[in-house]
Amino acid sequence: MTPTKNKAGTRHPFAAIEHRIIDSPAFAAMKPTSKVLLLLVARQLTKDNNGHLQATYAFCNRYGIGSEHTLRGAIAECISHGFLYKTRSHGANKAWTKFAVTWLPVQKKEGLFLSGFKPFAWRDWSPDDKKSTRQKVLDQSGKKCSFTPEHPAETAGNRPAKTADYEPCCHGRGVFDGAGEVGGDWLAAYLARLAARSLAGRQCFQVPERHVAHLAGEVAA
Repeated sequence: MTPTKNKAGTRHPFAAIEHRIIDSPAFAAMKPTSKVLLLLVARQLTKDNNGHLQATYAFCNRYGIGSEHTLRGAIAECISHGFLYKTRSHGANKAWTKFAVTWLPVQKKEGLFLSGFKPFAWRDWSPDDKKSTRQKVLDQSGKKCSFTPEHPAETAGNRPAKTADYEPCCHGRGVFDGAGEVGGDWLAAYLARLAARSLAGRQCFQVPERHVAHLAGEVAA
């Protein structure tokens, strides 16, 4: 009995993705839309057309990818996970972008840019380390500073008193001196320091006499 020969016309085309692709961590980590896109790209594969595959919105929208924004994200993820490689960008005459899957060789290379093509690039994929962004605050100079061990949160935004020019001037009837005690005639001491700096050639401002008399009157009161 002669066995019946299978006729090619009775076979239906299929889109094949190898088990090692589906079982890889790079595939498992992708979003569902990216997996759908990879299936749609693999659906186009024939004997020798790898590198000339498309992922246009007009094509992918028919299969449930609802927006160009979603499509761009899926393409970017398939590329970053090493499954797709862009072999040509879109150009004149409405030529669409071409792609290649990385688990198959590219045979027809004319017109394609393959200098960065890496076979089986998905093998080298690894999860990105989560980088925490430190909270930024503004210090008194208007610059941003981070909460780091060198600049802890409790000191962020505080300006250190590097010189006597930054020493606080307390409003009231007294001021703390270097020994931690309160002196009564703080205005006279303050003006004396200003006069000493002026005599030493340092730039200083002058206090109008009417202000001195006014402040002196407040102290006396």
